Amino acid sequence: MTLADNRLNIEQLTSQTAQLVTLLEDFFKTLQTETLALQANDADQINSILPIKEQQSNEISQLTAEIDKTLLPIELNLTQLFSSEHDLPLTKNAQQQIQNIIKLISDCHNLNQANGMSIQILNNINKQTINLISGKGQPDVSLYGSKGKTTPTSTDKQTLGKA
Repeated sequence: MTLADNRLNIEQLTSQTAQLVTLLEDFFKTLQTETLALQANDADQINSILPIKEQQSNEISQLTAEIDKTLLPIELNLTQLFSSEHDLPLTKNAQQQIQNIIKLISDCHNLNQANGMSIQILNNINKQTINLISGKGQPDVSLYGSKGKTTPTSTDKQTLGKA
């Protein structure tokens, strides 16, 4: 590979990493919007965010595949690029973009995971509430009784008293 080819790949790589920073920033903003919708318990907004997240995720995946293709001729991959296991003569700007990408990926992952846990918790609460309202029994659960021993709960409906 000639120096001109190498420089072309680095220029293309710099452009692609700049695009990736922008896509990740947009994805993070979408995740923040989803967090606010979860906090407000706004199901309609949460549902409207899902296709946006999917589209942004696809765009990020496509761009990372393009970056891997750019790195292929110089026998690198994205993981090596992010871990500094390379000897590419990157500009200070390109190095900063890579650091921004690493931070954004981590931030997006953490926020997406937190949102997912919030959705799961809300889902469990809703299921329990529906079961309680509809009178469906909960699965057998062992509880500690007054003697300190576990006793299975009964799923039979019991009345509180007689009128």
